[in-house]
Amino acid sequence: MDLLKEKKFRRSATRARSAAVAPQAKPMGLPIELWIDILSRAQYDDGVARYKWIKRYALVCRAWRCHAQRLLFRHVALRGSVHCKTFVNGLRSIADPEHLEALTSSVETLSVAMDHQDVYADAIALCAHLKELDVCLYHASFRPGVLEKLRPLPGLRVLRVRAHHYTALFQLLPRFPAIEYLEVNCSGAQDPFPDLSLSPSPSQSQAHPPPPPWRLRELRYANFRRGTHGFVEWAVSGPAAGTRATLEVLHVQSLSFDPSSVPALGLTRLRSLHVPCVTDGDDLSSLSELREIGMTHPRHPPPAFLPLPRGIRHISLHHLEKGDVEDVLGALEEYCEGQGEGGELRVVTYHRSCEDKEDLLEDLRMLHDFFEERDIEFRLMDPPYGYYACERVPFEPIDTFPRPAPLSSRRQMDMETLLQRAPPRQTVGRKFVRTMKRALASSSSLPPLALAKG
Repeated sequence: MDLLKEKKFRRSATRARSAAVAPQAKPMGLPIELWIDILSRAQYDDGVARYKWIKRYALVCRAWRCHAQRLLFRHVALRGSVHCKTFVNGLRSIADPEHLEALTSSVETLSVAMDHQDVYADAIALCAHLKELDVCLYHASFRPGVLEKLRPLPGLRVLRVRAHHYTALFQLLPRFPAIEYLEVNCSGAQDPFPDLSLSPSPSQSQAHPPPPPWRLRELRYANFRRGTHGFVEWAVSGPAAGTRATLEVLHVQSLSFDPSSVPALGLTRLRSLHVPCVTDGDDLSSLSELREIGMTHPRHPPPAFLPLPRGIRHISLHHLEKGDVEDVLGALEEYCEGQGEGGELRVVTYHRSCEDKEDLLEDLRMLHDFFEERDIEFRLMDPPYGYYACERVPFEPIDTFPRPAPLSSRRQMDMETLLQRAPPRQTVGRKFVRTMKRALASSSSLPPLALAKG
């Protein structure tokens, strides 16, 4: 009984102390701008926005609700007509004009898989302050009424398009003449590549529209079907100097693209160039402002570096086969000797997957030792696989090389740990598996990205 009385006394004393302290506790008087910044940063987990957290923020506090809702509408993804109709009807049902304006003006990134229906154009039109538009086109062409609703958005700076039909692609692109960043992926298109000349061909009833008056700063194009590289010339052939005078970054994933055509296009301000491969027959010496070169498919034949201009500070290479590494190192040594002591090459980035425990990493060891002897920084990165919303907005000056990696690509691996990996014990089974992997990897002439689902 005495023990029970003592416990009750302790509970009473604890409640009394809590009651005495509670009235004296005051909320922290933080400015609302600081709370907004805290909420915007707290929504991310490993660089990916977690919308369920923002929904909880909107329910926790009335003072937070409006700001959490605006964060919730910052990046909108609509998958199909049902999502679009729900989005459009939900906004139109808001009776308070100020609340409606607050939500629609908060949309900075819109990702939509669209077809020929009007509701997609309605959804885009509601987002008048849009900065980035990511569109996946599954249909063959737009209806005339839908195109009329797709009016230019003055604040739109980034346009990403994945097209499965070329007609819909060339109908959409002229609707946004003010963009600065254009990314087009047509790897999933099955119809014949169109004739992009301004006059119609006999097999074409109507010529495609001329390129818009773009002033692009960055252009990315991916299409692994041969004979489709003409899109690059079309995109930079707008009226006056246009993109030719402003383009600073060019990424081309097209096996038939000729790097020597870049100087012929008049891209005098180009600072960063990524192509499948540069060979001995190419000539890039006239690109005096080029500071970064990337080769995404540096095999068959191995890349060459003598065609590059002076002033290259960063070279990016993707996975090399063991038999090509010695040729690449020989070409790099010749390039470095030609640059002399005043050479500006400072960093080499190698994109390679190292998840296979059976991999001996012989190419990695050879490259690491080569650049360590020449006091050139060697970075090992996982192959890029995607992007996060609004990574390119706002644009930053392109004056440092290597360029700052976007958040989705900051996956630098611990090279020291990999180099210390002990080679696996050789057995007949492991030799067979490794031989089959090499045979399967070399059986296709297309890079892995070309075989991925678009």
